[in-house]
Formats: sequence, structure tokens, C-alpha cells
Amino acid sequence: MKKNMIELHVAVIIMSATSLFAKLIHLPPKDIIAFRCLIAALALFLFCRLTRTRLTVDRKSDLGWLMLLGLLIAVHWVTFFTAIQMAGVAVGLTAFFSFTIMTVLMEPFFFHERMDRRDLAVALIVIVGIYLAVPGGISGGRVAVGAAFGIGSAFFYALRNILYRKHLSRYPSSAMMFYQVAIAGFALLPFLTPGIDLLLENRWVYLILLGVIFTAASHTLFVGSLRTISASKAGLITSLEPIYGMIFAAAILSEIPGIRTVAGAMIVVGVAVYTSIHAHCTGK
Repeated sequence: MKKNMIELHVAVIIMSATSLFAKLIHLPPKDIIAFRCLIAALALFLFCRLTRTRLTVDRKSDLGWLMLLGLLIAVHWVTFFTAIQMAGVAVGLTAFFSFTIMTVLMEPFFFHERMDRRDLAVALIVIVGIYLAVPGGISGGRVAVGAAFGIGSAFFYALRNILYRKHLSRYPSSAMMFYQVAIAGFALLPFLTPGIDLLLENRWVYLILLGVIFTAASHTLFVGSLRTISASKAGLITSLEPIYGMIFAAAILSEIPGIRTVAGAMIVVGVAVYTSIHAHCTGK
């Protein structure tokens, strides 16, 4: 349990720094994500082989779900990196973390559960938090558009997680992650910008770090930690991700968020903590 808790904290810290690569790698998001996914797929494939993880699926319909989830993760990561490039790390992460309440609102439709009216009130609080996080609010120009991409990324991420839980959770998680990132990478290949120079500004170094450490390794650590840690406790720790991300952005990119942005982020993080505690108390 202690070992898995350490793994979870390390995974969250690593994942919180992932957003920095949207600024460190001077390429369009679709290019970054295409290379990220292909490198991560290779790393995950080698990991599955070394650990003798089963890569086969039982039904043809599961291949269809894998295709859909791969496309969803591609759109999720492209929109997320677009949000970071347009709005900055603090606002982009805050908008993305609306996925916690989106998941709560969407799950009843997929699992035929009764929706708690309090969740609707919590969703309104998230909207207020994101509004506060964006300097200038709706009329915040480029930053507001970036926040909108962050919300879109949150939707695709929540949908992908719900569909994975509903249709593919019986398979080894590392194998499923391998298929998803491989599909995402190949799906984005036709949209690569012609003539990319990966030697410029050490892009290839950043891309390898992003694909191997900040994607394959971090997700493997995160999923592995869930063997003994409940989803609600994991949610509480994951709620620290925007805070870690802001600290990394301030230290490495010199992005210092304003008081309004910090206040909005704290509201959204508070909601993420609340939903995790509520899930633990209700047994969801």
C-alpha cells in the first residue's frame, strides 16, 4: 500500500509537468501528439513484452471500442496542448480539470444510475471557477478560447474514461494504453506538418522524454498504484495536479498566474476534492 501510494504521487507529479511540453516544444499540438503517441506506443509495447502482458482481445467489437478510444485520446491530447499554448498552463489545467464533474454528470447515462441533483450545483461552481480563472472572462480573447479548448479536452477525456470502464476494463491496462496511443499516433500521421526538423531546438529529446517518461511510464505507474488504492483516494491525490503544474510553470516557464486565476483554480480543485470524497462516502 505504501509503495503504491508513492507510485501514485510520483505519477501525479510527472503528469502535472506534461503540460510544460506544449510550451517547450515549438510545434503545433497535432505534431507533438503524433510523435508523443508513437514513441509511447513503442515504449508500452516493449513493456508489455518484457512483462508478458497479454495483447490479444477476445471480441471483434472490442477492437472497435479500441479504435474509438484511440481517436478520443488523440483529440483529447491535441485540444489539451492547444489549450496550454493559447491560455497558459494555469488556465489550461484549470479548464481541463472540469473533467471530474463531467465524469460525475455523464456516468449515470452510461451505467443507468440515478443522477444526484447536488452534482448539477457542483457543475455550476466549476463553471464559476473556470470563469474566474480566465482573465477578462468570456471576453478574454485568446486565453478564453484556450480555456474553451481545455473544457473540450476535459469532455473527450471523461468520455474516453467512461467508455473504457464500461467496455474494456477487464483487459490489462498497459495493453489497452498501448493500443490507444498507437491508434492515436497513426491517426494523426496524415496531419503532420511537412518538413518538420526534429533536430531543431532539441525537439527529439523533448519528444522522447514526453513519450517515454511523461506518457508511458507515468500512466503505467498511475494504473499500477490503483491495485491497492481506491479510485476516490486516487482522485484526491490527482486533484493536486493543477497545483503542481502551476508550480512547475512558474519555476521553468516563468508563468506566474494572477490572483484571479489562482482563485478560480482553487475552486475547481476544491470541487475535484469534493467529488472524490463524495464518491468514497457513497461507494461509487
